[in-house]
Amino acid sequence: MTYESSIALRYLRSKRKEKFISFTTWAAAVGIAIGVMALIVVIAVMTGFQDEIRDRILGVNPHMLISDLSGEIVNPDQVVAAVKNTEGVAAAFPFITFQGLAQSGRRVSGVVVKGVDPKDLSFLSHLVKQGSIDALREKGTILVAKELARELGVKIGDAFTILVPFGGISPMGATPETIRVRVGGIFQTGMYDIDSMLMVMPLADVQALLGSGITGIEVKLKDVYAADTVRTAVTQKLGLRYIGRTWIEMNRNLFSALRLEKIAMFIILVLIILVASFNIISSLVMTVMEKKKDIAILKAMGAKNRSIMKIFMAEGLAIGVFGALAGSVIGYLMCVIQNWLHVIKLSEEVYTINVLPMKISVTDVLLIASVTIVICLVSTLYPSYKATKIDPVETLRYE
Repeated sequence: MTYESSIALRYLRSKRKEKFISFTTWAAAVGIAIGVMALIVVIAVMTGFQDEIRDRILGVNPHMLISDLSGEIVNPDQVVAAVKNTEGVAAAFPFITFQGLAQSGRRVSGVVVKGVDPKDLSFLSHLVKQGSIDALREKGTILVAKELARELGVKIGDAFTILVPFGGISPMGATPETIRVRVGGIFQTGMYDIDSMLMVMPLADVQALLGSGITGIEVKLKDVYAADTVRTAVTQKLGLRYIGRTWIEMNRNLFSALRLEKIAMFIILVLIILVASFNIISSLVMTVMEKKKDIAILKAMGAKNRSIMKIFMAEGLAIGVFGALAGSVIGYLMCVIQNWLHVIKLSEEVYTINVLPMKISVTDVLLIASVTIVICLVSTLYPSYKATKIDPVETLRYE
Protein backbone atom coordinates (compact mmCIF):
# COMPACT_ATOMS: atom_id res chain seq x y z
CA MET A 1 0.00 0.00 0.00
CA THR A 2 1.36 3.43 -0.94
CA TYR A 3 1.55 6.14 1.68
CA GLU A 4 -1.14 8.10 -0.19
CA SER A 5 -3.59 5.20 0.20
CA SER A 6 -2.60 4.71 3.83
CA ILE A 7 -3.27 8.37 4.66
CA ALA A 8 -6.57 8.31 2.74
CA LEU A 9 -7.79 5.33 4.78
CA ARG A 10 -6.78 7.07 8.04
CA TYR A 11 -8.81 10.13 7.01
CA LEU A 12 -11.85 7.89 6.47
CA ARG A 13 -11.66 6.78 10.11
CA SER A 14 -12.58 10.14 11.59
CA LYS A 15 -11.68 11.09 15.16
CA ARG A 16 -14.13 12.13 17.87
CA LYS A 17 -13.86 15.84 17.10
CA GLU A 18 -14.57 15.18 13.42
CA LYS A 19 -17.86 13.35 13.85
CA PHE A 20 -19.71 15.59 11.40
CA ILE A 21 -17.21 14.85 8.66
CA SER A 22 -17.59 11.15 9.42
CA PHE A 23 -21.37 11.51 9.18
CA THR A 24 -21.19 13.21 5.77
CA THR A 25 -18.83 10.47 4.58
CA TRP A 26 -21.28 7.75 5.57
CA ALA A 27 -24.18 9.77 4.14
CA ALA A 28 -22.34 9.96 0.82
CA ALA A 29 -21.71 6.19 0.79
CA VAL A 30 -25.32 5.39 1.73
CA GLY A 31 -26.65 7.79 -0.91
CA ILE A 32 -24.53 6.13 -3.58
CA ALA A 33 -25.65 2.66 -2.42
CA ILE A 34 -29.34 3.61 -2.51
CA GLY A 35 -29.00 5.09 -5.99
CA VAL A 36 -27.22 2.00 -7.33
CA MET A 37 -29.74 -0.32 -5.68
CA ALA A 38 -32.68 1.63 -7.16
CA LEU A 39 -31.08 1.63 -10.61
CA ILE A 40 -30.48 -2.14 -10.55
CA VAL A 41 -34.01 -2.91 -9.36
CA VAL A 42 -35.70 -0.61 -11.89
CA ILE A 43 -33.61 -1.93 -14.80
CA ALA A 44 -34.39 -5.49 -13.67
CA VAL A 45 -38.14 -4.81 -13.55
CA MET A 46 -38.20 -3.12 -16.95
CA THR A 47 -36.09 -5.88 -18.52
CA GLY A 48 -38.39 -8.48 -16.95
CA PHE A 49 -41.51 -6.81 -18.34
CA GLN A 50 -39.89 -6.40 -21.76
CA ASP A 51 -38.97 -10.08 -21.91
CA GLU A 52 -42.41 -11.07 -20.66
CA ILE A 53 -44.11 -9.02 -23.37
CA ARG A 54 -41.75 -10.42 -26.01
CA ASP A 55 -42.44 -14.00 -24.92
CA ARG A 56 -46.19 -13.41 -25.00
CA ILE A 57 -46.02 -11.84 -28.46
CA LEU A 58 -43.89 -14.68 -29.81
CA GLY A 59 -46.11 -17.22 -28.08
CA VAL A 60 -48.98 -16.64 -30.51
CA ASN A 61 -47.60 -14.44 -33.30
CA PRO A 62 -45.24 -15.67 -36.03
CA HIS A 63 -41.51 -15.15 -35.72
CA MET A 64 -41.62 -14.42 -39.43
CA LEU A 65 -44.47 -13.99 -41.88
CA ILE A 66 -44.23 -14.88 -45.58
CA SER A 67 -46.82 -13.37 -47.92
CA ASP A 68 -47.36 -13.08 -51.67
CA LEU A 69 -47.57 -9.75 -53.48
CA SER A 70 -50.79 -10.94 -55.11
CA GLY A 71 -52.45 -11.37 -51.71
CA GLU A 72 -52.80 -15.19 -51.84
CA ILE A 73 -50.24 -17.99 -51.98
CA VAL A 74 -51.36 -20.37 -54.71
CA ASN A 75 -48.73 -23.07 -54.14
CA PRO A 76 -48.46 -23.24 -50.32
CA ASP A 77 -47.03 -26.77 -50.16
CA GLN A 78 -44.02 -25.82 -52.30
CA VAL A 79 -43.44 -22.60 -50.34
CA VAL A 80 -43.67 -24.39 -46.98
CA ALA A 81 -41.22 -27.06 -48.15
CA ALA A 82 -38.73 -24.41 -49.32
CA VAL A 83 -39.02 -22.46 -46.07
CA LYS A 84 -38.57 -25.57 -43.91
CA ASN A 85 -35.37 -26.41 -45.78
CA THR A 86 -33.85 -23.04 -44.83
CA GLU A 87 -31.28 -23.06 -42.04
CA GLY A 88 -32.62 -21.60 -38.79
CA VAL A 89 -36.28 -22.46 -39.43
CA ALA A 90 -37.93 -24.63 -36.77
CA ALA A 91 -41.42 -24.87 -38.30
CA ALA A 92 -43.54 -23.40 -41.10
CA PHE A 93 -47.22 -23.79 -41.89
CA PRO A 94 -49.92 -22.05 -43.96
CA PHE A 95 -52.81 -20.06 -42.50
CA ILE A 96 -55.83 -18.03 -43.55
CA THR A 97 -57.24 -15.01 -41.72
CA PHE A 98 -60.47 -13.09 -42.14
CA GLN A 99 -62.50 -10.58 -40.16
CA GLY A 100 -66.02 -11.26 -39.06
CA LEU A 101 -68.74 -10.52 -36.53
CA ALA A 102 -69.44 -12.92 -33.67
CA GLN A 103 -72.86 -13.03 -32.04
CA SER A 104 -73.92 -14.89 -28.89
CA GLY A 105 -77.43 -14.01 -27.82
CA ARG A 106 -77.58 -10.23 -27.65
CA ARG A 107 -73.82 -9.86 -27.46
CA VAL A 108 -71.92 -8.91 -30.62
CA SER A 109 -68.19 -8.40 -31.16
CA GLY A 110 -65.84 -7.89 -34.09
CA VAL A 111 -63.37 -10.76 -34.43
CA VAL A 112 -60.35 -11.92 -36.39
CA VAL A 113 -60.53 -15.60 -37.30
CA LYS A 114 -57.33 -17.49 -38.03
CA GLY A 115 -57.48 -20.80 -39.85
CA VAL A 116 -54.64 -23.21 -39.06
CA ASP A 117 -54.22 -26.95 -39.42
CA PRO A 118 -54.64 -28.46 -35.89
CA LYS A 119 -51.36 -30.40 -36.23
CA ASP A 120 -49.49 -27.09 -36.58
CA LEU A 121 -50.88 -25.58 -33.36
CA SER A 122 -48.48 -27.14 -30.86
CA PHE A 123 -47.06 -23.67 -30.13
CA LEU A 124 -50.49 -22.66 -28.77
CA SER A 125 -50.92 -25.61 -26.39
CA HIS A 126 -49.31 -23.91 -23.36
CA LEU A 127 -51.64 -20.92 -23.78
CA VAL A 128 -54.86 -22.95 -23.64
CA LYS A 129 -56.50 -22.40 -20.25
CA GLN A 130 -59.64 -24.48 -20.80
CA GLY A 131 -60.37 -27.28 -23.22
CA SER A 132 -57.78 -28.62 -25.66
CA ILE A 133 -56.32 -28.00 -29.09
CA ASP A 134 -57.40 -31.53 -30.02
CA ALA A 135 -60.98 -30.25 -30.01
CA LEU A 136 -60.24 -28.56 -33.37
CA ARG A 137 -60.14 -31.98 -35.00
CA GLU A 138 -63.94 -31.95 -34.81
CA LYS A 139 -65.70 -30.05 -37.58
CA GLY A 140 -67.31 -26.78 -36.50
CA THR A 141 -65.15 -26.40 -33.36
CA ILE A 142 -63.23 -23.23 -32.58
CA LEU A 143 -60.74 -21.85 -30.04
CA VAL A 144 -61.65 -18.48 -28.52
CA ALA A 145 -59.38 -15.98 -26.75
CA LYS A 146 -60.22 -15.44 -23.07
CA GLU A 147 -61.29 -11.78 -23.18
CA LEU A 148 -63.39 -12.38 -26.29
CA ALA A 149 -65.07 -15.37 -24.64
CA ARG A 150 -65.87 -13.20 -21.63
CA GLU A 151 -67.26 -10.45 -23.87
CA LEU A 152 -69.49 -12.92 -25.74
CA GLY A 153 -70.42 -14.74 -22.54
CA VAL A 154 -69.47 -18.19 -23.87
CA LYS A 155 -67.68 -21.14 -22.28
CA ILE A 156 -66.54 -24.62 -23.28
CA GLY A 157 -69.25 -26.40 -25.30
CA ASP A 158 -71.32 -23.27 -26.03
CA ALA A 159 -72.34 -22.49 -29.61
CA PHE A 160 -72.52 -19.08 -31.27
CA THR A 161 -72.72 -17.52 -34.72
CA ILE A 162 -70.04 -15.89 -36.87
CA LEU A 163 -71.06 -13.54 -39.68
CA VAL A 164 -68.59 -13.72 -42.58
CA PRO A 165 -68.86 -10.57 -44.79
CA PHE A 166 -67.75 -12.29 -48.02
CA GLY A 167 -68.62 -15.88 -47.28
CA GLY A 168 -71.18 -16.45 -50.05
CA ILE A 169 -71.46 -15.78 -53.78
CA SER A 170 -74.66 -14.69 -55.53
CA PRO A 171 -75.48 -13.22 -58.95
CA MET A 172 -75.08 -9.84 -57.28
CA GLY A 173 -71.56 -10.69 -56.09
CA ALA A 174 -70.17 -11.56 -52.66
CA THR A 175 -72.76 -11.79 -49.90
CA PRO A 176 -72.52 -12.22 -46.12
CA GLU A 177 -72.85 -15.71 -44.73
CA THR A 178 -73.29 -17.02 -41.20
CA ILE A 179 -71.83 -20.17 -39.68
CA ARG A 180 -72.53 -21.88 -36.39
CA VAL A 181 -69.49 -22.89 -34.32
CA ARG A 182 -68.90 -24.48 -30.91
CA VAL A 183 -66.28 -23.46 -28.34
CA GLY A 184 -63.72 -26.24 -27.99
CA GLY A 185 -61.13 -24.33 -25.99
CA ILE A 186 -60.25 -20.97 -24.44
CA PHE A 187 -56.71 -19.59 -24.64
CA GLN A 188 -54.95 -16.53 -23.22
CA THR A 189 -51.88 -14.83 -24.67
CA GLY A 190 -51.63 -12.03 -22.11
CA MET A 191 -51.88 -9.39 -24.85
CA TYR A 192 -55.25 -7.65 -24.55
CA ASP A 193 -55.45 -6.63 -28.21
CA ILE A 194 -55.13 -10.29 -29.19
CA ASP A 195 -57.21 -11.78 -26.37
CA SER A 196 -60.13 -9.48 -27.15
CA MET A 197 -60.58 -10.40 -30.83
CA LEU A 198 -58.79 -13.62 -31.93
CA MET A 199 -60.39 -16.97 -32.77
CA VAL A 200 -58.69 -20.06 -34.22
CA MET A 201 -60.47 -22.44 -36.58
CA PRO A 202 -59.33 -25.56 -38.46
CA LEU A 203 -57.79 -24.59 -41.80
CA ALA A 204 -60.07 -26.99 -43.71
CA ASP A 205 -63.21 -25.35 -42.27
CA VAL A 206 -62.03 -21.86 -43.27
CA GLN A 207 -61.15 -22.98 -46.80
CA ALA A 208 -64.56 -24.64 -47.18
CA LEU A 209 -66.22 -21.45 -45.95
CA LEU A 210 -64.30 -18.88 -47.97
CA GLY A 211 -63.14 -20.96 -50.93
CA SER A 212 -60.02 -18.80 -51.07
CA GLY A 213 -56.31 -19.49 -51.07
CA ILE A 214 -53.74 -19.29 -48.31
CA THR A 215 -53.18 -15.85 -46.75
CA GLY A 216 -49.57 -16.47 -45.75
CA ILE A 217 -46.97 -18.78 -44.25
CA GLU A 218 -46.22 -18.54 -40.54
CA VAL A 219 -42.62 -19.34 -39.62
CA LYS A 220 -41.18 -20.30 -36.23
CA LEU A 221 -37.42 -19.86 -35.79
CA LYS A 222 -34.84 -21.69 -33.72
CA ASP A 223 -33.31 -18.35 -32.71
CA VAL A 224 -35.75 -15.43 -32.71
CA TYR A 225 -32.87 -12.93 -32.80
CA ALA A 226 -31.65 -14.36 -36.11
CA ALA A 227 -34.90 -13.33 -37.81
CA ASP A 228 -33.28 -10.84 -40.22
CA THR A 229 -30.69 -13.37 -41.40
CA VAL A 230 -33.28 -16.11 -41.95
CA ARG A 231 -35.65 -13.67 -43.68
CA THR A 232 -32.94 -12.76 -46.18
CA ALA A 233 -32.19 -16.42 -46.91
CA VAL A 234 -35.89 -17.30 -47.32
CA THR A 235 -36.76 -14.41 -49.65
CA GLN A 236 -33.71 -15.13 -51.81
CA LYS A 237 -34.82 -18.74 -52.13
CA LEU A 238 -38.50 -17.95 -52.87
CA GLY A 239 -38.03 -15.04 -55.26
CA LEU A 240 -39.07 -11.40 -55.52
CA ARG A 241 -42.83 -12.03 -55.48
CA TYR A 242 -42.69 -13.09 -51.83
CA ILE A 243 -42.33 -10.69 -48.89
CA GLY A 244 -40.92 -11.63 -45.49
CA ARG A 245 -41.63 -9.67 -42.31
CA THR A 246 -40.01 -10.44 -38.96
CA TRP A 247 -41.53 -10.17 -35.48
CA ILE A 248 -39.21 -7.21 -34.81
CA GLU A 249 -40.65 -5.26 -37.76
CA MET A 250 -44.24 -6.14 -36.90
CA ASN A 251 -43.81 -4.94 -33.30
CA ARG A 252 -41.24 -2.21 -33.89
CA ASN A 253 -43.23 0.59 -32.22
CA LEU A 254 -43.89 -1.39 -29.05
CA PHE A 255 -40.29 -2.50 -28.52
CA SER A 256 -38.94 0.92 -29.46
CA ALA A 257 -41.17 2.49 -26.79
CA LEU A 258 -40.02 -0.06 -24.19
CA ARG A 259 -36.37 0.50 -25.09
CA LEU A 260 -36.77 4.29 -24.94
CA GLU A 261 -38.48 4.04 -21.55
CA LYS A 262 -35.67 1.85 -20.22
CA ILE A 263 -33.03 4.32 -21.43
CA ALA A 264 -34.96 7.25 -19.92
CA MET A 265 -35.20 5.52 -16.53
CA PHE A 266 -31.49 4.71 -16.66
CA ILE A 267 -30.64 8.37 -17.30
CA ILE A 268 -32.95 9.58 -14.52
CA LEU A 269 -31.50 7.19 -11.96
CA VAL A 270 -27.92 7.96 -13.03
CA LEU A 271 -28.76 11.61 -12.31
CA ILE A 272 -29.84 10.51 -8.82
CA ILE A 273 -26.44 8.87 -8.36
CA LEU A 274 -24.83 12.06 -9.69
CA VAL A 275 -26.69 14.10 -7.06
CA ALA A 276 -25.57 11.64 -4.37
CA SER A 277 -21.98 12.07 -5.53
CA PHE A 278 -22.14 15.74 -4.50
CA ASN A 279 -22.06 14.45 -0.92
CA ILE A 280 -18.61 13.12 -1.72
CA ILE A 281 -17.54 16.58 -2.88
CA SER A 282 -18.83 18.23 0.29
CA SER A 283 -17.26 15.56 2.50
CA LEU A 284 -13.87 15.91 0.80
CA VAL A 285 -13.99 19.71 0.89
CA MET A 286 -14.60 19.61 4.65
CA THR A 287 -11.83 17.04 5.06
CA VAL A 288 -9.41 19.29 3.12
CA MET A 289 -10.29 22.25 5.36
CA GLU A 290 -9.89 20.10 8.46
CA LYS A 291 -6.58 18.63 7.30
CA LYS A 292 -4.96 21.84 6.04
CA LYS A 293 -2.22 21.52 8.65
CA ASP A 294 -1.54 17.89 7.67
CA ILE A 295 -1.40 18.82 4.01
CA ALA A 296 0.97 21.70 4.74
CA ILE A 297 3.30 19.40 6.71
CA LEU A 298 3.27 16.81 3.91
CA LYS A 299 4.14 19.46 1.34
CA ALA A 300 6.85 20.86 3.60
CA MET A 301 8.31 17.34 3.83
CA GLY A 302 8.49 17.16 0.05
CA ALA A 303 5.15 15.65 -1.00
CA LYS A 304 4.25 16.63 -4.55
CA ASN A 305 0.90 18.03 -5.65
CA ARG A 306 0.23 14.78 -7.49
CA SER A 307 0.57 12.83 -4.24
CA ILE A 308 -1.77 15.23 -2.40
CA MET A 309 -4.37 14.75 -5.12
CA LYS A 310 -3.97 10.99 -4.90
CA ILE A 311 -4.75 11.05 -1.16
CA PHE A 312 -8.13 12.72 -1.56
CA MET A 313 -8.99 10.96 -4.80
CA ALA A 314 -8.32 7.64 -3.06
CA GLU A 315 -10.56 8.70 -0.16
CA GLY A 316 -13.42 9.68 -2.47
CA LEU A 317 -12.93 6.59 -4.60
CA ALA A 318 -13.13 4.39 -1.51
CA ILE A 319 -16.48 5.96 -0.63
CA GLY A 320 -17.75 5.44 -4.19
CA VAL A 321 -16.53 1.84 -4.43
CA PHE A 322 -18.10 0.97 -1.06
CA GLY A 323 -21.42 2.54 -2.07
CA ALA A 324 -21.39 0.92 -5.52
CA LEU A 325 -20.57 -2.54 -4.14
CA ALA A 326 -23.12 -2.32 -1.32
CA GLY A 327 -25.86 -1.06 -3.67
CA SER A 328 -25.02 -3.71 -6.29
CA VAL A 329 -25.14 -6.56 -3.80
CA ILE A 330 -28.39 -5.38 -2.19
CA GLY A 331 -30.07 -4.69 -5.55
CA TYR A 332 -29.01 -8.04 -7.00
CA LEU A 333 -30.19 -9.90 -3.87
CA MET A 334 -33.56 -8.13 -4.05
CA CYS A 335 -34.00 -9.35 -7.64
CA VAL A 336 -33.00 -12.91 -6.68
CA ILE A 337 -35.35 -12.94 -3.68
CA GLN A 338 -38.25 -11.63 -5.79
CA ASN A 339 -37.71 -14.28 -8.47
CA TRP A 340 -37.34 -17.00 -5.85
CA LEU A 341 -39.97 -16.14 -3.22
CA HIS A 342 -42.32 -13.94 -5.35
CA VAL A 343 -42.64 -11.36 -2.58
CA ILE A 344 -44.34 -8.70 -4.74
CA LYS A 345 -47.63 -9.94 -6.19
CA LEU A 346 -49.60 -8.42 -9.07
CA SER A 347 -53.26 -8.58 -9.99
CA GLU A 348 -53.53 -11.16 -12.75
CA GLU A 349 -56.73 -9.53 -13.96
CA VAL A 350 -54.79 -6.34 -14.72
CA TYR A 351 -51.30 -7.54 -15.73
CA THR A 352 -52.09 -11.16 -16.79
CA ILE A 353 -49.15 -12.24 -14.59
CA ASN A 354 -49.33 -12.81 -10.85
CA VAL A 355 -45.81 -11.75 -9.80
CA LEU A 356 -43.53 -8.81 -10.58
CA PRO A 357 -40.99 -10.02 -13.17
CA MET A 358 -37.35 -9.15 -12.56
CA LYS A 359 -34.45 -10.04 -14.80
CA ILE A 360 -30.97 -8.75 -14.12
CA SER A 361 -27.67 -9.93 -15.53
CA VAL A 362 -24.20 -9.72 -14.00
CA THR A 363 -23.20 -7.60 -17.01
CA ASP A 364 -25.86 -4.99 -16.14
CA VAL A 365 -24.73 -4.92 -12.50
CA LEU A 366 -21.08 -4.48 -13.50
CA LEU A 367 -22.00 -1.71 -15.96
CA ILE A 368 -24.04 0.17 -13.35
CA ALA A 369 -21.30 -0.21 -10.71
CA SER A 370 -18.63 0.94 -13.19
CA VAL A 371 -20.60 4.04 -14.19
CA THR A 372 -21.13 4.86 -10.52
CA ILE A 373 -17.43 4.53 -9.67
CA VAL A 374 -16.47 6.75 -12.61
CA ILE A 375 -18.95 9.43 -11.45
CA CYS A 376 -17.52 9.24 -7.93
CA LEU A 377 -13.96 9.47 -9.23
CA VAL A 378 -14.81 12.57 -11.26
CA SER A 379 -16.42 14.15 -8.19
CA THR A 380 -13.09 13.93 -6.31
CA LEU A 381 -11.19 16.08 -8.81
CA TYR A 382 -12.21 19.50 -7.50
CA PRO A 383 -11.57 18.88 -3.77
CA SER A 384 -8.28 17.15 -4.61
CA TYR A 385 -7.21 20.08 -6.76
CA LYS A 386 -8.09 22.56 -3.98
CA ALA A 387 -5.92 20.55 -1.58
CA THR A 388 -2.90 21.11 -3.81
CA LYS A 389 -3.37 24.89 -3.58
CA ILE A 390 -2.73 25.03 0.15
CA ASP A 391 0.37 27.10 0.89
CA PRO A 392 2.47 25.35 3.56
CA VAL A 393 4.23 28.61 4.56
CA GLU A 394 1.00 30.48 5.29
CA THR A 395 -0.59 27.50 6.97
CA LEU A 396 2.35 26.76 9.33
CA ARG A 397 3.42 30.36 9.95
CA TYR A 398 1.91 30.58 13.45
CA GLU A 399 2.20 26.90 14.41
